[in-house]
Amino acid sequence: MSKRRVALTMAGLSLAAAAAAPVTAGATQPGPESFRTAGKAAAELPTTKAQAAAAACGLGIGAVNATGTAGGYDVTATKPPTVTNLAQYKLFGVRASASWYLESDRTTDSFYGMVLQGGNLYSAITSYKGAATTPTVRTTKLGTGWSGFNQIADSNYVYGAQQHYFLYGLHANGSIYRYKVSTAPKAFGSAPGFGSVKAMTLIAETPAYDTLLVTTRGGSLYTVRIPVTTPMKPIVTQVRATGFGAYESLVAQRCGASSTLLTAFDNDTKLGTVFAVGRTTGPTTAIKSYGSFKASFGANVNFLLTGAYGPQRVGD
Repeated sequence: MSKRRVALTMAGLSLAAAAAAPVTAGATQPGPESFRTAGKAAAELPTTKAQAAAAACGLGIGAVNATGTAGGYDVTATKPPTVTNLAQYKLFGVRASASWYLESDRTTDSFYGMVLQGGNLYSAITSYKGAATTPTVRTTKLGTGWSGFNQIADSNYVYGAQQHYFLYGLHANGSIYRYKVSTAPKAFGSAPGFGSVKAMTLIAETPAYDTLLVTTRGGSLYTVRIPVTTPMKPIVTQVRATGFGAYESLVAQRCGASSTLLTAFDNDTKLGTVFAVGRTTGPTTAIKSYGSFKASFGANVNFLLTGAYGPQRVGD
């Protein structure tokens, strides 16, 4: 298997797929960087302790607002955070999104990811051809019956043994559902007991387990380690008892050998707060705040922009 984190042929979707009718995106509003810039930067992020000590970690964040316009932020872990707004383009309205991955060839840069719109799950591709700053958008419906889900996150472990690509969904019934993704999402376990969860993101993908970082409405922060085996039996560990109740969405990227750069968004105050999170060890986990920035784009859906070849997330 090639070392791609997600195949562009997932669910029968390719850049030339006849089933995916192209929709030309609207005009790009002025902005210094595009999605493609933030995605390519992910390949240069520090992945060792020495590299992290020598250079600030970064995080590419995509976002979609209520009008269906896509934008986002390029965040650098300085104090206060250094933030560049990404150029905007017309996408479509979404309720939730998993990570978007950048795949490049000689002429085209393409982001692909899974999103929820209404009660449907879609795969979306936005393609930048040549020097274009406005992408072409393609979508394929992957399934119906998703109206009860309000958060999704994915893992893509393709380096070494036990390769897997899973989609996790938080349902209004208080359960987290896991799906195998190949030609289409296929149910691969669920677990109850997560009715208090408010936001979630993936911080680790390994041969043996994936780990979600979640906040609760009461303000707690937990890790949810999910072995790749069935039946699905998560291991829940509290990281902090209070202080995280304001955040509606979380976006995480690898920083150094085993840490995570996290941005947590408060939709009420329109602020994003940047944290460095050490390798998680329960209540002893080191967490450092770099401060907050004004999330001026005003989106309620935020997601990771990263490279198709990594970096692999290893925060737990």
